[in-house]
Amino acid sequence: MSFRLKIISLILLVSLVPYIMTMLYFANTLRGEYAANAKEELQTQLSLSIGKIDQYINNLHRDMIFMSHMDVMNDIYSQDVDRRISTLLEQKKRDLSLDGDFYLVDTNNKIIASSNRDVLPQNTLKIKYTPLYTVSITSNFDGKEIAKLIVDFSLNNISHFFDNSKDRFYYIEVNNKTLFKKTNFTNNIVVKQPLATQKEIHLVLEKDKKVFIDSLKRYEFLFVIILLIGAIFITFISYFLLNKLIKPILDLSQLVQSITQTKNYSRSILVKGNDEIAKLAKAFNTMLHGIDKALNENKLLNKEIEETQREVVFTMGAIGESRSKETGNHVKRVAEYSKVLALFYGLSEEESEMLKQASPMHDIGKVAIPDAVLNKPGRFNEEERAIMDTHAELGYEMLKHSQRPLLKAASIVAYEHHEKYDGSGYPRGLAGEGIHIYGRITALADVFDALGSDRVYKKAWDDERIFSLFKAERGKHFDPLLIDIFFEHLEQFLSIRNRFKDSV
Repeated sequence: MSFRLKIISLILLVSLVPYIMTMLYFANTLRGEYAANAKEELQTQLSLSIGKIDQYINNLHRDMIFMSHMDVMNDIYSQDVDRRISTLLEQKKRDLSLDGDFYLVDTNNKIIASSNRDVLPQNTLKIKYTPLYTVSITSNFDGKEIAKLIVDFSLNNISHFFDNSKDRFYYIEVNNKTLFKKTNFTNNIVVKQPLATQKEIHLVLEKDKKVFIDSLKRYEFLFVIILLIGAIFITFISYFLLNKLIKPILDLSQLVQSITQTKNYSRSILVKGNDEIAKLAKAFNTMLHGIDKALNENKLLNKEIEETQREVVFTMGAIGESRSKETGNHVKRVAEYSKVLALFYGLSEEESEMLKQASPMHDIGKVAIPDAVLNKPGRFNEEERAIMDTHAELGYEMLKHSQRPLLKAASIVAYEHHEKYDGSGYPRGLAGEGIHIYGRITALADVFDALGSDRVYKKAWDDERIFSLFKAERGKHFDPLLIDIFFEHLEQFLSIRNRFKDSV
């Protein structure tokens, strides 16, 4: 993951998580409050219904008290009074639309009068429903109780006040029994409250929770939309601000990567503002300027060192040749021949130039050969030849410890320029491509120039004789491919020889 994505992800995590958690907490709080409000609303509806029921029962009680004080009640033992009181009770039952009956009983619980005339022949009272109220009737003469007015009250009277619907139902709980319950909700909200007039009677209101949930879902959907809009807004703002904030860091990172790949330290980053990132960018620009300056100075120094190395190598090569009474132009010509052969062979310009600079050192080992041997006119005897042949290995020993590419190339040239393609050369008898290409090229260039130049022990050969020898030694002394290249581009080699002729 990139630095940009890491930072943006971290900030979004830090900003979105608290936001989402806060919104979810807020939603949960609202859900709880909404549920509490729904239950409170249900409780209010229940209280209103209970109020109506209590008022109805209180009115019933007051009517019974009123009837108990009527004069007719004190004439209960008069002739025909039972029919008159029963008529009064029947009228009150009709007025109240009462489900149940009024009974007037004496002190022995014997029915004197009733709103239900069918029970009048009965001797004692048998309650069918619930004796909701009993009102004592006292004598106007001595104040003693002479009878009781009782109402046998059916709870169906209460059900008349139930305002039921498909998702809301009332029912009654009394003495651990449930009455009028018709609901079958799998999930519901329930509120319960006793009647003020009859504490043992509880009115229960039950509402289907699905209605509440469906209603809540509309708000939850709206909440989700707000949550998503808020999250997108925070993401957009965070991305925009962070992208702007970390852009200088990313530009700095890209610049470092580009510099690493191109090694171009002359570039710089645009600096805006004066914050910590801007100060870092300024410091980085200063560092780049210092590095670029140091590298340029180092390049100049390396160039100077390389030039010095070339001069030293060429001069040492010339010194080696001068000891054997040969001119400095020999090493120049060998250098030029070597580069032309290397280029046409397929070596790079850089490597061909390296060989050109190293080839003058091919005979550096001759500085360790005694003058008596080195400058002897005529042919060497076997002992002298053995001494002379050591110059290849001596040159290699002089140069092999250097780690400089130029001197390492020179050590190869010095060591292998007398090896022959067929393996008959010295000092190691290498053959074919076992001989380094530097050695094979320098061998041909050195022999071509040596045969065409006067030496203390011989006169220069004419070109036809040299060409005949080269053709004869193709695949023996010399690499056949190099011989082919030589003859294909002969004019260039002859041009180099003429350009660097030895002065008389």
